[in-house]
Amino acid sequence: SENSSFFCDGVEHVGGWDISCSARHGHGNVTLAESLMKSCNDAMMQIVAMEGRYDFYKYQKLFSFGQKTGIDLPGEEGGILTDLDKLNASELATSSFGQTFTVTMIQMAAAYSSLVNGGYYYQRRVVNEIMNDQKATVEKKEPLLIRRTVSEETSKFIKETMYQTVEMGTAKPIR
Repeated sequence: SENSSFFCDGVEHVGGWDISCSARHGHGNVTLAESLMKSCNDAMMQIVAMEGRYDFYKYQKLFSFGQKTGIDLPGEEGGILTDLDKLNASELATSSFGQTFTVTMIQMAAAYSSLVNGGYYYQRRVVNEIMNDQKATVEKKEPLLIRRTVSEETSKFIKETMYQTVEMGTAKPIR
């Protein structure tokens, strides 16, 4: 929940491995928002340990990771996910902060869009409208809602946290 907090000492011992945080000396006590703003691997590993591999994998699929989005472009790839049966403790831990799987830019854009637009995942498209040489619309592609990924409340939380990441977090240098 938004009120969750975590302790980052700079490392988690998972599956027989010491897996480090981006802050080698740790972030100390962090809220959920701060863990996202500071890109705290330690907190992400704690979160995914509570969530479990089944739910984590379900969410990867919910955001269309590991599968084609169906965008109207040739040659789309699906990315690579660790199979559920191979998602052991250390794989799960490192997946929690974006390692051990790949996503395409289209998948990432679609996932982020759904996170900040209220939780709605739409069919990806390059073309919205086709016009003839007289500039008359021949075909219009209406938005196609595929599914709900997160609640409105979660979407608002993520938007605010992303804003704070740029204002005070790891993305501050890009301002």
